Amino acid sequence: MKASCLLLAVVLLSPSLCVAANVAPVSVTVDTATIVNTMRGGIGASWHAIETPILYSETPHPVFGNKSHGGSGWGAYPPAEDDVAWRQIDRHARWLGFDWNRVEIEQRVYEPERGRFSFDNPEMRILYRILDWCEKNHADVFLQQMWANVRWNTVPQWRDDEAGRIHSAPQSTEDFAEGIATLVNHLVKRKGYTCIRWLCISNEPNGWWKIYPNRSVPMRPALAAVRKALDARGLGIPLSGPDVVAGVPPLRPDMTDAVPVLQPERFDFIDLLGAYDFHTYDETLDWLGKQNNMAWFDKTTADWAAWAHKQGKPLFMSEVGTMANGWGANSPAPGSYASAFQDTTLIVRRIAAGADGFNRWSFLNRGDLDGQWQFIDTWDPKAKKLLGHYTPHPNTYYLIGLLSRFTAKHSDVFRCTVDGGRIGKWPRVFAAALRSPKGNVTLLVINHAEEPFDASFRFRGLTNACRLHRYSMNQSLRDRADLKINPEADFRLTAAAPTLKDRLAPMSLTVYSTYAFRDSDDGVTAD
Repeated sequence: MKASCLLLAVVLLSPSLCVAANVAPVSVTVDTATIVNTMRGGIGASWHAIETPILYSETPHPVFGNKSHGGSGWGAYPPAEDDVAWRQIDRHARWLGFDWNRVEIEQRVYEPERGRFSFDNPEMRILYRILDWCEKNHADVFLQQMWANVRWNTVPQWRDDEAGRIHSAPQSTEDFAEGIATLVNHLVKRKGYTCIRWLCISNEPNGWWKIYPNRSVPMRPALAAVRKALDARGLGIPLSGPDVVAGVPPLRPDMTDAVPVLQPERFDFIDLLGAYDFHTYDETLDWLGKQNNMAWFDKTTADWAAWAHKQGKPLFMSEVGTMANGWGANSPAPGSYASAFQDTTLIVRRIAAGADGFNRWSFLNRGDLDGQWQFIDTWDPKAKKLLGHYTPHPNTYYLIGLLSRFTAKHSDVFRCTVDGGRIGKWPRVFAAALRSPKGNVTLLVINHAEEPFDASFRFRGLTNACRLHRYSMNQSLRDRADLKINPEADFRLTAAAPTLKDRLAPMSLTVYSTYAFRDSDDGVTAD
C-alpha cells in the first residue's frame, strides 16, 4: 500500500465516573520531524504448540500453589491436519494483523528423552502451522521455551512429581542447551524459517526454573550454555530475558509481574542477552491511589528502554494482561471490556515510553484454566472439546485487535505532547505517534470517561496531504462477537490545515487511519 503520511497512535483516558465540569479539552501535538524510537517489534499475541494436558488440580500442591501448573499455555488448538479449522485461525489472525508473536513450546514436545528428538509429531506439526503463518504474513517470532517437562532432565526429587517436572530447572544445563539449540537449528536451517528473530529459554523463571524444595537457581549458566550451543551451529539469534527473572526479589513489596526499576547490575547475565523482556499483569490505573500504578511503570519502562536502546537492543513487553478485575479458572474478567480497555491503554503508553513490542496473552486459550484470555473462541469449556466454528472473543478481539490491525511492525515513534485532558490532578490523555515503514498513518484514541471529550490533533511538520478514515468501538458494543469494523467517516489533512477535530464518545476507542480497510480486509503486519 502506498504511503500517504505518518502513522499516529493516541490514547485518551479518563475514569469511569467523572464530572462534566472537570473534563478539560484535549490537544495533542505530533512532531513529525523528531523520531524518538523505531520499534524492533510490533503488536501480537502468544501462540502455543502444547496440546498434551498439563496438571490442573483444585487441591493445592504441597510445594507449588498453582491450580494450573502450566497456566493456560496449552490446549485449544486443533490438529494441524484440520484444514477447515486452520483456515479459520488464519483468517482471524490476518484480520487482527498480528506482527510480533510469541510462539511457545516445551522440551517434551521435541526431545522427550535425552538425545532422542521428535520433529514429526502432532504438536510439532502445530508448531509448523504457526511458524508457516508467521513466515507467510511477515510476522516476527519471539520463540519461547515455556518449561522443559521432561523426566530425564528434572531434578531427582521431582522426577515422579507431575507438577515438579513442569517447574524444575534442568538437572543438566549442558543437555538442556544442546536440546534447545538442536530445535532452533532444525527450525532455522532445515525448515528455513526466517521469521524467528528472538529466543527466550524459560518462561517466568521465578516460577518455572526451580530446584528442590522450591529454590530459584541462577540463569547465567544455562544462558551461557545455550549461547555457546547456538554459536557452535552458526545461529546468531539473540537471547532475551529476564522474562521475570528467578532469584531477584520484588524491588517493592507490592510489585510482582511488572517492569522493575533499572538496576541491571542485579542481573549477572545481562551481557548474554540481545534483548530484554518483562511481563506485566498487576498494574492498576493511576487514579486509583495504589502504588503499583501505570505511571510508576511507565517510568521504569522508559528507563529500561533508554538503557537498552543505547546498547542497540530492544525492550519487549512479552506478556501483557490485566488481572485487576479478576482471573483464574473460567473467569470472564480477563476478557471483560474493562480489562481489554486497560490492556489497550498500557500498550499505547508503553509505546510512548519506548517499548519495542507487545504480546497480549493469548491468541488461543481454553479459557477454563486461568481465565478467559483468548482472542477467538475455539474451545467448549462445558463439553471440554474443540468447537467447530471459531468466533471472536468479545472485547479482547476488537479492542486489542484495533491496535494490532492498524499498526505495522518496525514503525517509527514520533515525539508527541499532550495538553489538557485531566480530571482533577490526573492526566487522562496519553499519546504515542508512529509512522509505518512506508509512511502510513493511524490515530488511535481511547476516551475512558463516562462523558464525551472534544479533542483536537495537530500534526506539526506535515508536508503531504492525507485522508484519515474513522473506525470505532465503544461500551455500547461490549460483549458482542458479531461486530463489523468498517470506515464510518473521513477527514482530510493538508500542510496548510494539519489539524483534526472530533468528539470522542464515552468509553470508546476511535481509530483514524490512512488504511481504508473494510471488515473483509486483512489488517497490516509488515508495511
